[in-house]
Amino acid sequence: MIFCLGEGKYESKGIGYQKNNHAFNKQVTKERFNEIRDEIEEILKDFKLDARKDWSNEWKKVSLEQWKRIASISEFDKDVVEKIIDFELNLDEEMIEINGKKWSKDTIAEALRHHAK
Repeated sequence: MIFCLGEGKYESKGIGYQKNNHAFNKQVTKERFNEIRDEIEEILKDFKLDARKDWSNEWKKVSLEQWKRIASISEFDKDVVEKIIDFELNLDEEMIEINGKKWSKDTIAEALRHHAK
C-alpha cells in the first residue's frame, strides 16, 4: 500500500486498507506498484517519517516541490493524501527560484518574518 487508507481516517476496513498493489487507494499491477514505490522513494529520499512524532507535522517537512512531483504520478489522489497527512496541499502555489533552489512564497514570507524579529 502506498498512500492508502480505509473507509475513514482510522478505519481498518475499506478499499485502501491492507491491500497489496494499491497506490492512492487504487488497484495497480505489481509492476506499476513497484514503479510508484521507487519513484516516491526517490522523491522522498531525504525524508524520514518519525513515527514517534505527530505525523501531520512530520509530513509538513516534505517540500512543495516534492509534493508536486508526487502529484504528477498518474494515480495520485489529492483527497486521499490530504486525509492521510492531515493538512491541505496547495499544489498550485507559485514557486520562486533562489540560487538554484525553489521556495514557496509562504516559506519566504515566514523566513522574512522570523528574520525581521
